[in-house]
Amino acid sequence: MPAKRYVIPSRSYDIQMTIKDLDFTNDLLSVRILSSLTTAYQVVLLRLLSDPSDFILQDIFGSDPIKLNVKYIGQLEVPPMEEVDLELMYLKSESKLIERTESSINVQKERTPVTIVTVCRKPFKTMNSIVNEVYIGVTLRQIIEDLAKKIGVSVEYDSTGENKEVIDQVCVPPTTFYKIIKEGTPTSRDEFDGFLDTNFGLFDGVPGVFCQHDNKVYIKNLSSKFNKNQTFTVYQLSSSVNNENIIKKSIDGKNFYTYTEINNNFYGNTKFATVAPTLRFIAKPSDKLFYVIERDLQNVCANYGLIYKNKTISIDPYISKEKRIRYYNEDTGYETSSIQFNSRISRMMADLATVSIDLERNLPILNLMNVGETVKFNTQITDYIDLSGKYILWSSELRFNKSGEWQATARINLVRTNKKI
Repeated sequence: MPAKRYVIPSRSYDIQMTIKDLDFTNDLLSVRILSSLTTAYQVVLLRLLSDPSDFILQDIFGSDPIKLNVKYIGQLEVPPMEEVDLELMYLKSESKLIERTESSINVQKERTPVTIVTVCRKPFKTMNSIVNEVYIGVTLRQIIEDLAKKIGVSVEYDSTGENKEVIDQVCVPPTTFYKIIKEGTPTSRDEFDGFLDTNFGLFDGVPGVFCQHDNKVYIKNLSSKFNKNQTFTVYQLSSSVNNENIIKKSIDGKNFYTYTEINNNFYGNTKFATVAPTLRFIAKPSDKLFYVIERDLQNVCANYGLIYKNKTISIDPYISKEKRIRYYNEDTGYETSSIQFNSRISRMMADLATVSIDLERNLPILNLMNVGETVKFNTQITDYIDLSGKYILWSSELRFNKSGEWQATARINLVRTNKKI
């Protein structure tokens, strides 16, 4: 049986894990919390050093929720600076059944690694709830808020750049809440994937949809985030500069720093060559046989992409100035509106420039989980200044490892459309 816990950390982090009122905290070796705009909710990976018989004898195979409590205590013996309660759904586990005596009663425990893959339980239920409704004369916001009300959740919906067109009639097909609203992918084979965004466009810009661990659904216009203050700033420090002030303030969750190398990539030529410089969408309004909506790829990136300051995208002239035109005729569009096409193109070009940063030491965690918000990258290295500025936090991975006390590291992945400011 899992043993009762006696030692409670007074610094850094305190992490507790229970299943069916059984405390597995002493067995817990590591925790990974994954947040990403490419998924609907957080994924949490747990690694324990435990006796597999504890799971077998107590019938722990997924019918009971896993409760994980993470407290950020910091460096002082004070009440927690941050606390996160996660109710997790057991998806799958991996362990080894080693050779042992016939019965484990009154025998010393044989501990082996146990890995459990989980997701946040309430967000899973929310985003996989089946919805089906017919609406007449409403906006997309009204549709989504009404569907959310029917399944009992609240929605934080960005107002900047939202599609406010009143749509004559919409039949929401029977599918999950997430598939109805999330940004669809142009290559998806599911006709209901991102139904509302694909057919009408949530925003004149790049959409982002995510259900946080607190079961609140966020629908964000990522393109508009650059006009707002950053959620936090990451400093790339130089060894030749006095960084005492930056290090001192990097305990508030709004400032982080790193000495490690930073990975950055740019996919401009690759994506421009794949898409084409000019795109023509064949729409089908109610009063016309067809209507052609033409979009210039550079202009859409500059006006609706994830742009910070510099709207120029560095592309080889052989690609950017070629005469190739790509036609799309699989969508009816909505009358003569171009919003859905601006949204789709800008979404494809949102992550031309990516930056991946590793963080360590005592890390406040809530802001690091807040995907879809703005992060400012501030480098002290003069040669890298052109890559600094604001990005969108696309994904993050928080890693907690127990070595005496809990230690935390994090990897954040930032994106924007333009590489240089």
